Amino acid sequence: MAAMEIDNAQAQPYVFDLGNLMCQDPNPLPSLKEAATPAEKEAILSSVAQKCAQSLIHQLLAQPINRNETDGSLQISLPAPEFPLPREKPVPKEKEKTKWEKFAEKKGIKAKRKDGKMEFDEDLKEWRAKYGYGSQIRRKPGEVEADWIQEIDEKAERAKKEEGEKKGHGGKRKAMGDTAIRNQKLSKKSRK
Repeated sequence: MAAMEIDNAQAQPYVFDLGNLMCQDPNPLPSLKEAATPAEKEAILSSVAQKCAQSLIHQLLAQPINRNETDGSLQISLPAPEFPLPREKPVPKEKEKTKWEKFAEKKGIKAKRKDGKMEFDEDLKEWRAKYGYGSQIRRKPGEVEADWIQEIDEKAERAKKEEGEKKGHGGKRKAMGDTAIRNQKLSKKSRK
């Protein structure tokens, strides 16, 4: 669009809210009934919008301009918004107190806090229960859990496995599972 002269000779001046980057034109629109085609109507509306936008930009450039310290770019300092924007939804109503809340307030009963069940163990650098399962009562203070990993002797394990196979407690047949054993028995019967 080409630059236009700012028209200050209007019946009513524009109303600006620079905080919201808004310009309102209180003047009535020119008669669109005279325009014969939609293209003429569009031209009239675009010229009115262009005048309004140019006035808004002119007002913005009249505001103090600062240079950003980090990247050196220019920034316009906008004033606080004047026009209160409407809410999408109404302001939420305050919830009515339940019977228990009214009773507790009357008797002075306070809500039970849940954060008192855990404490930080400085030795292990982790949070543990103050009492019950996983608490420090099960071990002495300053003692780190000793048996958190157990090494297995492969020779002893192999010897146990071989001993079990000799006695008939383990071996190939036990590892097969019930369905495989049943299928094996059925196949033997069908051969006979």
